[in-house]
Amino acid sequence: MAATKPALRKELGLRDLVLFNVAALLSTRWIGVAAHVGPGAIGIWVLAAALFLVPCAFVVANLSRKFPEEGGLYIWTREAFGEWHAFACGWFYYLSNVFWIPGVLVASIGMLTYAFSPSFQRFAENPSFVLPIAVALLVLVVASNYVGLRVAKWVDNFGGLGAYVIVIVLLTCAVAAWMRPGPATKFNVVPSFDLQKLNFWSQFAFAMTGLELSPILAGEIRDARRNIFRATWICAVLVVLYYVGGTGSILTLLPPDKVSPVVGLAQAGQEASNILGWRWPAFAIGLCIVLSVGGQLGTYVGACARLPFVLGIANLLPQSFAKLHPKYGTPYFSILFLGITGGVLLFISQLGETFRGAYQLGVDLSVISLFIPFLYLFGAAWKFGQKWPALCGLFVSAIAILFSFLPTADVRSAWWFEAKLIGGSIIFIAVPRIFYMRYRARAHAL
Repeated sequence: MAATKPALRKELGLRDLVLFNVAALLSTRWIGVAAHVGPGAIGIWVLAAALFLVPCAFVVANLSRKFPEEGGLYIWTREAFGEWHAFACGWFYYLSNVFWIPGVLVASIGMLTYAFSPSFQRFAENPSFVLPIAVALLVLVVASNYVGLRVAKWVDNFGGLGAYVIVIVLLTCAVAAWMRPGPATKFNVVPSFDLQKLNFWSQFAFAMTGLELSPILAGEIRDARRNIFRATWICAVLVVLYYVGGTGSILTLLPPDKVSPVVGLAQAGQEASNILGWRWPAFAIGLCIVLSVGGQLGTYVGACARLPFVLGIANLLPQSFAKLHPKYGTPYFSILFLGITGGVLLFISQLGETFRGAYQLGVDLSVISLFIPFLYLFGAAWKFGQKWPALCGLFVSAIAILFSFLPTADVRSAWWFEAKLIGGSIIFIAVPRIFYMRYRARAHAL
């Protein structure tokens, strides 16, 4: 395989990797979800960091040093459990992002609409308004990755910076609001067990994922063994500060029952403007949401497209996935395939659901399909001697999958919601096995 593998260009250094990780992990929508859960979300963030983010950082940093090859968790799973499990791991991770794309697009466009103009707030959760803009943003992100990381890395870099500017703005407004009218929420960081909000708990773990992305691009990173290790730990610290600070700031400005899990961040910006008489917070947050969302989409589209590329090289997918663009040196077919399937699912997810219910369904499908690869990742860590990080990660991953099957109050029909989730999960398992059995015979014949 090494002798025939197409050459990828090494475009990423340490600075790029840190900002890449920040852009991947710091999602503007999760602090709105956390604020909707209530002040106990701060305690959940701390637990998620201790039981998932830190173990994940240990595992990713050490496995990337042990196996510094393009493919990341696919390579780690292959070395630990063999070819089929590696194929399933890569398949589920790629699929999770097909489901993730609609959710992040819907939430982001809703927040942008809400943030930039109060007169357009009624459109923030209107599919007829949100969907066309979401498709346009997706096209721009796919196009930047199509021409390569030389261009796409700047989208990712500005995305990471934009995410952190949002928290700085929120903290500034929260401190000012605390000193004037006082906090809108009575803070008690001990989580409360509300059955209708347990589903959201899985999203706290989901928000801590992303450190595994950069090793997938190892073949395009300068001094990958050293720089991935350093960038992983720098980003882990920044992530905790972001989510705790962002959630606390929103709750200072708004009570939990008034925070939308879709556009909560933008609501906080508008409320800050109303309370403090400042016009700039909502506009600044809206502008940074554009940067942050572009960066986050760019990191996931760019990195996940490399998994089918690696599978194509191994002859486990059609050879189209293994081809590089003759001019840009990118796995262009895989990038286009991810963009098109994510766009199609964006429209399908709205069928037979409320806007928030469709959003939640996409999130839950993404969580379920994402944490299956994490079971493999932490299983590989266990096999290679990292017992305690692996045990913590396996526990949180299993709980995240379980909680994703609990419907929220925004779902129109709990039975229909569960049917979609269970049916989707069955398809998740059946389809990769069919693909693998078909292409394994061809791969062994070559």
